[in-house]
Amino acid sequence: MTMADPVFLDHASATPLRPEVADAMARAAGDAWANPSSQHAAGRRAKQVLEECRERILALVGARSTGSRRDRLVFTSGMTEANRLAILGMAAGHSGCIASSARDHSSVRGTVRELGDRGWRVFEPPLDGRAAIAVGWSFPADAPGPRILCLTLVCGQTGTVEPRIANPANDGANAVFLHADAAQAPLCHRVSFSEAGFATLAIAPCKFGGPRGIGATIVRAGIPFAGLVPGPQESGLRGGTEAVLLAAGFARALEIVVAERAAVAERIGRLRDRLEAGIVAAARTAGIPARVVADAGHRATNLLVVTFPGIDRQAFVMAADLQGVACASGTACASGSSEPAPALAALGLETEPARSAVRFSFGTSSSATDVDRAVTRLEQVFTRLKPHPGS
Repeated sequence: MTMADPVFLDHASATPLRPEVADAMARAAGDAWANPSSQHAAGRRAKQVLEECRERILALVGARSTGSRRDRLVFTSGMTEANRLAILGMAAGHSGCIASSARDHSSVRGTVRELGDRGWRVFEPPLDGRAAIAVGWSFPADAPGPRILCLTLVCGQTGTVEPRIANPANDGANAVFLHADAAQAPLCHRVSFSEAGFATLAIAPCKFGGPRGIGATIVRAGIPFAGLVPGPQESGLRGGTEAVLLAAGFARALEIVVAERAAVAERIGRLRDRLEAGIVAAARTAGIPARVVADAGHRATNLLVVTFPGIDRQAFVMAADLQGVACASGTACASGSSEPAPALAALGLETEPARSAVRFSFGTSSSATDVDRAVTRLEQVFTRLKPHPGS
């Protein structure tokens, strides 16, 4: 049975809905409940709220929200669809080359493989010791266009930040179109769509106190782009009645996270360092040579990934849960897999340590009390699971 007062350290998988966001959704449910495609007054009101949310989200991620060169935002069902729409939307009607590294989410990697099956040339940039794309990597000179490079701004497998966020070429025969997966970034890291020169960006609010069931693909003005689901909604780029109350929650959650980002990042950074010191010391006291992944690199403030050699990560997560600590054996979409995360494997870690990696992640509700309680409880987990001599 799970202990009372559980400690939740898996905010990278999902976060609780913030009260302010719930209030915004309740207001939208009350006065913008109609179908935004309807032409009567109730429908026009829903449409107005939807478009206001669209403009707010665009502005908050540094995209152009007004004018003739306004960037486009297509609401989706979440991050997986947002990544898929971004990549396939740019690739529609073309044959070219695309690159995706081991740090990318399975929704990106799977879509890239699909393009490979369609005749696209697929490249996998190598990762450096910081689990970022190796400096100096580029498409071969003879690689055909269009060229699409997929980036994950904050890697959910390793907790590292991708420093390569400036487009090397926007125009001409050697143009590279950057797709950015920003799922884990907004809580503690600034996202600036226009400054970075992204062609597309995928984002969803469930990682920073917003609702599940909605995401967005942002598309730079002038980029050729095609939708995947037919229908007149979303300017013909995604069919289906839009969820106005979820859009309202999305916009409100993003407003809050942008306003609070600097203070939250500083506070959560202290919590991460406190937890890191506590669990590494506790593990080593139990004879487990714990190692922080990519500790020399540029790590996300809200993520901590640690390997515990000799301990199965699934067994660790289950034992921690029984002690009242919620953590993860990897990204939620890869939960239950016995194979090490691709980005960890790409770092050159031996298979056994890579398979013992556990992720701890923080949110705005995390506290120093949570950290101290987690360390105390995990001491018991280490004692119970530590490898025995000769085993």
